[in-house]
Amino acid sequence: MLRKLELRRTDMSAAERDYLSYLLAYEHSFNGRLEKARSIYQELVQSSAVLEIRFRALTSLVNTNAIKREWSQGAENLRQTLQLLPQIKDDGFYVHGLAVAAVFYNLLGQYQQGLHFATRLREKGHNDDRSLCFADQLSLQALFGLKRIEATDRAFAQALNICREANEPVGASAILSYQAELYINEGKPQQALELLLHQLPQMESTRYAPMIASYYSLLAEAYWRTDEPELAKEFAIQAVAGGAEAGKGDPSIRAFLVLYQYYRQSGDLDAALDAYIQYSEADKAFLDEIRAKTLAFQLAEHQSVEQKNRIALLDEQNKLLKVKQQLAETESHNHKLLIAALFCVITLLLTWGYQSWKTQKRLRELAEFDCLTGIFSRGHFTQVGLSALEYCKLQQLPVSCIMLDLDNFKRINDTKGHKTGDWALREVARIARNLCNGKEILGRIGGEEFCLLMPETRIDKAIAFAEILRELLEQADTSDSGHSFTLTASFGVSEAAISGYQLESLLADTDKAMYQAKKNGRNQVCSAADIP
Repeated sequence: MLRKLELRRTDMSAAERDYLSYLLAYEHSFNGRLEKARSIYQELVQSSAVLEIRFRALTSLVNTNAIKREWSQGAENLRQTLQLLPQIKDDGFYVHGLAVAAVFYNLLGQYQQGLHFATRLREKGHNDDRSLCFADQLSLQALFGLKRIEATDRAFAQALNICREANEPVGASAILSYQAELYINEGKPQQALELLLHQLPQMESTRYAPMIASYYSLLAEAYWRTDEPELAKEFAIQAVAGGAEAGKGDPSIRAFLVLYQYYRQSGDLDAALDAYIQYSEADKAFLDEIRAKTLAFQLAEHQSVEQKNRIALLDEQNKLLKVKQQLAETESHNHKLLIAALFCVITLLLTWGYQSWKTQKRLRELAEFDCLTGIFSRGHFTQVGLSALEYCKLQQLPVSCIMLDLDNFKRINDTKGHKTGDWALREVARIARNLCNGKEILGRIGGEEFCLLMPETRIDKAIAFAEILRELLEQADTSDSGHSFTLTASFGVSEAAISGYQLESLLADTDKAMYQAKKNGRNQVCSAADIP
């Protein structure tokens, strides 16, 4: 049909040709030819096409950017879309614009903005069950991201009924996935299993890869928590396989963690280590994408503010010209204004210079590393740790702490010499640093004591990390030191949920747990949660 219309392009009006171009671009998008589609959409946006065509091209560009994970470009195209939105008179186009904004902001992790546009979508599309389904699904996704809803909230049942009446299985499945994850987080995995298994056949029939991967990963975690490890492993493997098609993210992270726990419990340490490495890589990639999304949002906000400031500046310049015309004869007054302006500039430069000097001085003071191991010294560790804890407290993020003390270190020094003892300290630092994925804060805080602060990490993950590190130390080849001996350490683990966000109390509880590990026989990990 479109090919026949192309043959008649010369007989069409300008508006009809633009609409045909949009339909051709949409066909390219539908068939996966995103670059061809993007080129046509951009031409339409920059053309003199009617408002509705330019608006639809912009919303399609936002969707294309989201598919290709081009968050900065998507945020900029969405900003332009929202500028045109008040001019759109057609209700269908208007509702579509609200839906695109809500979806993109939720994908960007800006859930407050996503909730705002989802609420507007519900108000505007109240006569359309399909729009109501998407509005409720997007609202619940935003509330889930904001941690402002519980699994038993009646909003889930209401939204689910609307989506089922609208025959929208993807929307219904998404809603149930949020509710199931809340049940798991609230320690009710059996309720999560019942929801997921009931919806599983309909969800699989959609063949929507991201949703399927999410369901499988949630089922894996729920089965693990209900002590059904074989089923947990089966669904975790399916989630990992589905993640390759859907794009790695939160489902892959959850699935790899379940596999690590399964293999570790089964005694297959090689498979456990491999699963943990893949979990760490997926977790790091997920966090990197979150940072990229945050940066894209901040950049778009900055550009919006900059544009407003530029307009305001032009207004001020126009006013200034009028004032200058009115005060052309008041030369002495102009001189005073010039002197005042120069004084302000000099004051600002002096202030900036002083602040810059203070910042450089502080950076030099913080640039302190332990000369033997190359990791943070106690002073630098304390400064960075305080900042990390303050940030995590402000954002209500988890943070864990691991402290380790080499077992029988004095005996190593006394029997094999201080040179061997120094080698052992460097080896511990090297192994710990290699195991870190970049967000941990590692420091030497005493003679043979080391500490890791792990932002955005709960105690169960920290304990798993400590166990891996303990095993790697025990398996370390010490022949390079000139002596053969076993390198072991006792570990203590705590988290802010137990000890609070004060570094002093967190270190104190971690230290108690570490010495409890020594009392229990050394070469083991002890959690502060297990100490009465």
